[in-house]
This record gives sequence, structure tokens and C-alpha cells, in this order.
Amino acid sequence: MKKKGFIIGGICLAAIVGILGYNHEAVRVVFHNVYSPSVKLDDSSKWNGGKAYEKLPYSEASENDYLDLYVPDSEEPMPLIILVHGGGFVYNDSQSRQAQLMYRYFRNHGYACASVNYRLAQEAAFPAGVEDVKSAIRFLRANAEKYGYDPERFAIWGESAGGYLSVICGASNDEEFNSVPFIGEDKNHPVSSEVQVILDYYGCMEFGTMEDDYRELRIPKIVRWAASLWLQGAIKDTGYEDVESYWMRKDVKTLTEDEKNKDKKKDKKEKNNYSPLYYIEKNLTEKNSPDILIWHGDADLDVPYLQSERLNALLTRIVGTDKVEFKLFHNYKHAADQLYSDENLGILKEYLDEKFA
Repeated sequence: MKKKGFIIGGICLAAIVGILGYNHEAVRVVFHNVYSPSVKLDDSSKWNGGKAYEKLPYSEASENDYLDLYVPDSEEPMPLIILVHGGGFVYNDSQSRQAQLMYRYFRNHGYACASVNYRLAQEAAFPAGVEDVKSAIRFLRANAEKYGYDPERFAIWGESAGGYLSVICGASNDEEFNSVPFIGEDKNHPVSSEVQVILDYYGCMEFGTMEDDYRELRIPKIVRWAASLWLQGAIKDTGYEDVESYWMRKDVKTLTEDEKNKDKKKDKKEKNNYSPLYYIEKNLTEKNSPDILIWHGDADLDVPYLQSERLNALLTRIVGTDKVEFKLFHNYKHAADQLYSDENLGILKEYLDEKFA
């Protein structure tokens, strides 16, 4: 019996090696994604270094449209970092782990921080989340004097799904995605949703190219499925076959083959107007573009780093190298704690200090 167990175990091991072995890099990526150094957080977001306004409503579109604002004590208005959490459009909120790591550092280093909650896919489909974040930006700018930060020095940061939202908000103009009024909005005195800096951490930019990216990186489907198990579970009973379909409410299972082919051709022709890349090409120039920082890890199984490489290439072509900075971190997985180490947050602070000088 014991011998039989060894044989079965050997067969299973051989199968795993067979799945992964054709690419030793895939093996490294899989095992690196199992573990990364952890940054400890206490159980509270309490802070004595300034004023905190938690669950501050910014629109009446949903009870989930609120933000957490932290403003350091200062005699002069300081820059504001708008934080947009990730979670595959189906998880997390304004107190996500990554958002906390950001605001806990920056509120103690001279920056106001606003962590934005927005409607997730299970509540409302695209473009609701984009409209929420842009409404929050306008709310924050309209109330800058009240809370004590500088309305002309806004950075927007987002990770994963939040990176997608940050780029699309930063690249779209004031007339786009503006259908959600903020609390106190006066249509006769429009407020801009413009930001001066975009900080994109491992954001998905094109849903339609992710499968090709995975194939190019030679990451097996079973590995990707295991890495994104939490997302698979979130949508398994929705009737949609993937997060993209759920977010866009595109029930591809009900489409005929002709309809699917027509949909693909339409997306290709119109460049997919729910992709941030579409709005970059449509709106940005060297003169009007925000400064853009892109960080991604090469061990990311959830969002292939090729997404960020493609974003960087497009931005460099359209707005020039002076406006764009891209860094690929070796051995960093998706949402890696290393990105939020004091060392890397210090590097990010230096970048922002320079841009807001």
C-alpha cells in the first residue's frame, strides 16, 4: 500500500513537472508567488498626525460612494494622493491592505491622502466605477480649501484594477465619465477631474490581450487559474465566464459564433473604448499629459507585466520619454509587499516631490 502511494505521488509530481517543466521560468514564477515578505499592519487606521475623515460621502449614486481622507497638520496646503484600491473589480474597499500601506506612509511624509471607495462589478457594470472615481476627484477639488490641501497638485494612484481605473481617469477628459454628480456640485460652476500625476501599479490595460500575454510568457493555464482562484470564485455563480464579461456585462456564453466574431472585429476597429489605451490615444499629447509612473513585477501571474510594457510603449510614443517612467521589478509578484517597503515608498516620495516642486 505504501509503495502504491509512492507511485501515485510520483505520477502526480511528474504531471506537475510536465505542466510546468517546459518553461523553467514558469516554475520560478509559481513558487515565488507562494510567498513574499510581509509588512505588518496594526488593526486600526487611527492616526494622531492630523485630521482624519473616514467614510466621507462624495456622491449619492450609491451608499458605497465614500472616501477616507487624511490631511496632515500644516500651515500650507500640501499635495493630495488619491488612492484607488484593486481587487479585480469584485473585491476590496477603501481600507484595502495596499491602500493602507500607501496612506500610512504618505500622511506621515507631508501628503494628504484620499482612499476612494467605488461601486464594484456586482453592484454596477462599467463605467460605474470610472464615473465614481472621477466624481470623487471633482469632490476633492471642490472641497480643497475646506480640508486644507492643494487643488492644483493631485496625484492618482491605483493598483491592479485600481491601476486600470487610475489610468482611464487620468487620460479621459472632463466631458467623459462625468454622469455621477458629486455632493454639492453646481453645474453652473464645473469642476475639473484633471490630475497632475498618474501612478499605475501593475494595472490591467487591455482585457483582450491578456491571453496572448500569458501565452507569450509561457505561463500554463492551470497556473494562472490557481493564482486567480479568488476571482474565479467571485464570479462562478454570476452567469458570466470571466471578470471582463462580468465588469462589462457582456454575457459571451449567449452569443453565437457570428456574433462573437462580429464583436471581436468591432473591438479591434474601435480600439475597445473601455481600455485606458483608447483614451490615451484619443486625448493625451506631450503638452497636456500628466506625468506617469508605471511599476510592475515580472513574477505577476494575475496581470502579465506585458500589459505595462505595452502601456509604456504607447505613452512614450504619444507623450514622450520626459513624461513617462517605467520600472519592472525582478521577482515581484502581483500586489507584492516589497513594493510598499519603506525603501520603495521613499523612492516614490522622491518622484512625487520632484513633480510637485
